[in-house]
Amino acid sequence: MPMEPCPTIPRLIDHLAEKHRDRILFPRRDSKGGEAVSYRHLHGDLRRLAAGLLSRGLRLGDRVALISENRYEWLLCDLACAYVGIIDVPRGTDTAGQELQMILSHSGCSFAFVETGTAAAEIEKLRPELPLLREICLMTGDGAGSENQLQLDELLVIGDAWLEENPGELDRLSADVKAEDIATIVYTSGTTADPKGVVLSHGNLRSNMIGVNQMLDFEEDDVFLSVLPAWHTYERMIDYVALCAGATIWFTDRRKLKEDLKSVQPTAFAGVPRIWESIHDGMVNFCHKQDGFKRHFLSFVIDNCRRVGDQRAGPVRRALHGFFRRGILPKFLASTGGQLRIAVSGGGSLPRHVDACLTGMGLPILNGYGLTETSPVAALRTPENNQVGTIGRPIPETSFEIRDDSGRVLPDGKVGSIWIRGPQIMKGYFRNPDRTAEVIDANGWFNSGDLGRIDELGNFSITGRAKDTIVLASGENVEPEHLETQLKTSPFIDQAVVLGQDMKTLGTILVPMVECLEREIPRSEWGEDQQVLRSQEVQSFFRSELDRLLSKDAGFRPTERIAKFRVIIEPFSSENGMLTQTLKLRRHLVASKHRSLIEEIFS
Repeated sequence: MPMEPCPTIPRLIDHLAEKHRDRILFPRRDSKGGEAVSYRHLHGDLRRLAAGLLSRGLRLGDRVALISENRYEWLLCDLACAYVGIIDVPRGTDTAGQELQMILSHSGCSFAFVETGTAAAEIEKLRPELPLLREICLMTGDGAGSENQLQLDELLVIGDAWLEENPGELDRLSADVKAEDIATIVYTSGTTADPKGVVLSHGNLRSNMIGVNQMLDFEEDDVFLSVLPAWHTYERMIDYVALCAGATIWFTDRRKLKEDLKSVQPTAFAGVPRIWESIHDGMVNFCHKQDGFKRHFLSFVIDNCRRVGDQRAGPVRRALHGFFRRGILPKFLASTGGQLRIAVSGGGSLPRHVDACLTGMGLPILNGYGLTETSPVAALRTPENNQVGTIGRPIPETSFEIRDDSGRVLPDGKVGSIWIRGPQIMKGYFRNPDRTAEVIDANGWFNSGDLGRIDELGNFSITGRAKDTIVLASGENVEPEHLETQLKTSPFIDQAVVLGQDMKTLGTILVPMVECLEREIPRSEWGEDQQVLRSQEVQSFFRSELDRLLSKDAGFRPTERIAKFRVIIEPFSSENGMLTQTLKLRRHLVASKHRSLIEEIFS
């Protein structure tokens, strides 16, 4: 569906309210329920809320914190700010106090929307360190809150009064918002210890909405399921694109995701690689739980899908695949609702074996690529160009270059740093001109920090992250993500972190697929320490797996062999801080938490 040429978010919102009127946008207000919300209702609420913000003295360019998870009120507060040019600074409710203080202080927030009373109390504790913060508004009735905190419902009523007292003023101030004005400052999610405030304008975000829609062509009849944190630019853009299409958005959370995939039956769903891995691993584990012939047969079906998706299947396997698609594969795909038309993967590198398997099964998984700094989508596969193992081609009006360390553009097939130019490139890092100058050159090209290459068809592939590259004592460079992805193809390995900077050899910390491991080695043979599995049986088993997976026959160099490893039971998760909210690995925190184990590996 062509997207209307509205240059700013306020003009877009006015147009959508007029166009879609009483169409339902949110069938429920959050993952737990709540009354449905139409496009017209959203428009009315956000005008009232924008007026409420103006009544508190906020104006174009002021910064407002938005501390919330996915729900109607999140989008309401976000769009109300954008409607009058107020800059929101979003973050999740589980953000640590010290990080919240840094973000609110550095961005200069004078007002804060907070979802729960618990999160509001955390900010209240920080008030002495936040002299610019004048007021806190509790977005929902969840949690206690305090008597001196403003309530969102109260602010809406205040907005009504302001609109009556100032007729025409809201429309005048909204019309003053320009494409070059800042819409949001998003602090990076912290895979390193150095979060930065990414400054995105109305024009940045609108260009990305238009580019993504041109690639995927969403429609009014599409049903979106939203699970990723809305404050993260990836999910925020998906929600914006759904809004622009006049589609329906259902909120869910990770606890309810499997249930809601089946009950909501979405036609569009955006996930991070870890979610797609979980769906893939669930199918593989189901096969391994079966006995005898059924186990071997279902494992063959999965392997056949992987070969077909990876375009490595001969005539016989392709014929068998056609037979499977008519019978058994729809039963596997029922776990995703069976109606997915567009399934997007972004926010990290999608493992090739997962990509190939799900694509071979008939799941329309479209791998994409981008960063917060690119608003966020820079490249994307389409249903017409869905080449497994790639991120597709740049979205409209966007260019990529692969450069070496000297800045020279490399020919097709060569690995180098990915540089990006387009209308979605951020304005810079907030109050950090030196860091901005390091990543954006004089001609507007942005250095992504990722490594990649382009093939003869014009599709790009990501090969690693420049900062993650391990340099061994021998001077050999090793990309850990490439090895970790290969290790996770084992049905017995759930997670892996490859280590070895400045060491003679590589090591790794493994997290097993517990159920699969139990079927091979009973728990009684795991050893006395049930947190770090050191028994000879476990060591021998995983030694064999590592040697098989990273062998010369599998295409790996001798320097990429894992010399030593440890197996731990506790998985890396966002709850224990080892993963970001979008499930990316925080390598620096893994290294800190498991320092003694790493020393043991390399002793």
